[in-house]
Amino acid sequence: MDSQILIFIFSIVMFISVIAFGYIPLSLDLSSNRLKQLTAIGAGVLIGSAFLVIIPEALELFEAHEEDEDKITGSVALVILEFENGDINANEAIEEIEELVGGHDAHEGDDHEGDDHEGDDESSKDTISESILHVIEEVEDGEINATAGLQEIEDLVTATSHASHDEAHVNFTNIGLAILVGFVLMLLLEVFGLPHAVHHDEDKDLLGLSATLGLVVHAAADGLAVGASVSSSTETGLIVFLAIMIHKGPAAFGLSSFLKHIKLEESKSRFYLVLFALSSPIFAILTFFIFKDTSLATDDNIGLALLFSAGTFIYVATVDVLPEVHSHDHDNDSPVWFVIAGMIVVFLTTLIGHGH
Repeated sequence: MDSQILIFIFSIVMFISVIAFGYIPLSLDLSSNRLKQLTAIGAGVLIGSAFLVIIPEALELFEAHEEDEDKITGSVALVILEFENGDINANEAIEEIEELVGGHDAHEGDDHEGDDHEGDDESSKDTISESILHVIEEVEDGEINATAGLQEIEDLVTATSHASHDEAHVNFTNIGLAILVGFVLMLLLEVFGLPHAVHHDEDKDLLGLSATLGLVVHAAADGLAVGASVSSSTETGLIVFLAIMIHKGPAAFGLSSFLKHIKLEESKSRFYLVLFALSSPIFAILTFFIFKDTSLATDDNIGLALLFSAGTFIYVATVDVLPEVHSHDHDNDSPVWFVIAGMIVVFLTTLIGHGH
């Protein structure tokens, strides 16, 4: 399917799912105690989604990027070994390497053969592939002979292998940093104008707006991840989209339950729900067209966007929702059990959808 059509389909599905799930609590006539329980479950869903869905999905993208690079370097090294052993000549080795790298980067099924510029855009998501294709172009254009080209490719493979461990350390550092940036951004928004309530009844408007804007920022990061992933490849886009959809509906349900729990006006609650529903689709579409023909839509950058999204989720759940859950007296049912129940729901959902 064409990637432009796919991004609009994803956007429509995200919008409808948020509206549908979010409308359920607003349309039900629930007791105050039941709303507290739903709010606690919603907090558990937010926290569970961050730790069980978003962060693991980001780590899978990092791992997939490293595995792809290892496959490329390993396969190319084997071809070079065949050449050195005299099993194939230099030109045959160049052809085999071109097939290996081209086959890896054309996994979308698009016809990029014979179109050097499009091939470069696709391969830009993998530095070693891009560099090898550039050397092959030099050989095909007659700038260097096949033997010299193989030597350059061997040097690239060797350099990539030596640098892999250092790059892994950088990625591990970025994992925690991206989550922290998402959390700290929410703190800074609070300092520079994002209203934050002190969890009293007279502050319900501020509390509702604070929680909503927090989730809107999170949803924008979700949209960025979807848009960037689809611009990278339809396969990666589908994986990221499914990961986001696992928590998108429950998050909307939790937000609406929270807004109704603090007794916010129904018109404001509906407006906040629509604002939340529009955030991801708008940012997904904008990001797709911005990243479409650039080298920014890498697996690493998509993973970082997801981690940033997780940081905003953790902030909203721990700073806005959980304190409100604990701010009221509870007779028999402790809200903690309902928070844990929300986490269990997310965990079971991940087990069902693990096959993606």
